Amino acid sequence: MRTISGGGGAPGGVAQVKESTALLLRLAKLTGVPILLVGHVTKSGEVAGPKVVEHMVDAVLYLEGGDYGRGSGGEGGVRVLRARKNRFGSSDECGVFRMGEEGGMEPVEDPSEMFLRQRETMEDVEGK
Repeated sequence: MRTISGGGGAPGGVAQVKESTALLLRLAKLTGVPILLVGHVTKSGEVAGPKVVEHMVDAVLYLEGGDYGRGSGGEGGVRVLRARKNRFGSSDECGVFRMGEEGGMEPVEDPSEMFLRQRETMEDVEGK
């Protein structure tokens, strides 16, 4: 039985992360199965860990939560999915989702209307 190593060096080090990512990429290409690598961002908003991983993968997506649509008349639980890198298409678009009643994310059909409705209820909007 052949053992596959995740590379040498310290756990989580640049060499190990790069080699592990390369192994996963080869597995995905060999089997045709998509693989998702999930990470986190630093306080400054950058993907944590070695930058080399961003260069190796096909897409880097950010799922952002926050105060989108909160406040009086707003929609709670809204998430925005943005592409920072997309080898297969544009990264100029984003998706807006909300948590559904069944516990899953559902697309917001008209995000512009939702955000405009929130703006109409804000007290500190210029021109009011």
